Amino acid sequence: MKRRYKLLIGFIITGIILTIIFFVTRDKKIYYLSLGDSLAAGQTPNNTISESYGDYVAEYLKDKEVLEFYTKKFAKSGYRSIDLLEDLNNNKEITVNGKKITIKHALIKADLVTLSIGSNDLFYKLNIGNEFDLNEFDDIYTYVDESINDVDKLLNELRKACKEQIMIFGFYNPFTNFSSSLANTVEPVILYANSKMENLAKKYNMTYVDIHDTFLANNDYLPSKLEIHPTKYGYKAMGKSVINLIDKKILAK
Repeated sequence: MKRRYKLLIGFIITGIILTIIFFVTRDKKIYYLSLGDSLAAGQTPNNTISESYGDYVAEYLKDKEVLEFYTKKFAKSGYRSIDLLEDLNNNKEITVNGKKITIKHALIKADLVTLSIGSNDLFYKLNIGNEFDLNEFDDIYTYVDESINDVDKLLNELRKACKEQIMIFGFYNPFTNFSSSLANTVEPVILYANSKMENLAKKYNMTYVDIHDTFLANNDYLPSKLEIHPTKYGYKAMGKSVINLIDKKILAK
């Protein structure tokens, strides 16, 4: 009887330990969504879709054996903040590995969300494609404020749907490797927009990902033509910026 009793206790203890291990291991897995525009989708300077910053982040998490799920299928080239907000309002559905997933359900499950949005809003107004003069605009900063206000509405809804870690990218100057005069012209607008984005990140308890200076210091992150999308090295740098924050804010816990 004593032996049976000991065996029973042993089975119970083993079961408890295995259950604890299961839940601890499960909790460490990261459900990752990459949302936003062409940068999240991975559009190259040659107008093709390839590895985005999210792909490099997912690869890192997979190597660490902490990746539960990853998709960038909600991201789309040309997206503005109002487009992603519409997807949220309509609860857009995608298919991943044969399974249908809605954006709201994915956000509820997400442990990590990265977001690149707003560039199309800014450059739509500037009508990038030719040299321009900011003096031609009545008040470009008022327009930036209006664009950031749309981002504000989006972040408000994102925070309602996801209570976990959301990392939002600031902007880089896309013209530093093409034209110094064009880069200098747009630089104060980029800096102004970044300050607004950083404030929004604080407002919604999100993490701001600053990539401005990193791109400014590395010529190989951008093409030497009139093109706002980064090279693969630029995407890797964006991914590395997120990875550094993941190490500090998620994996270190």
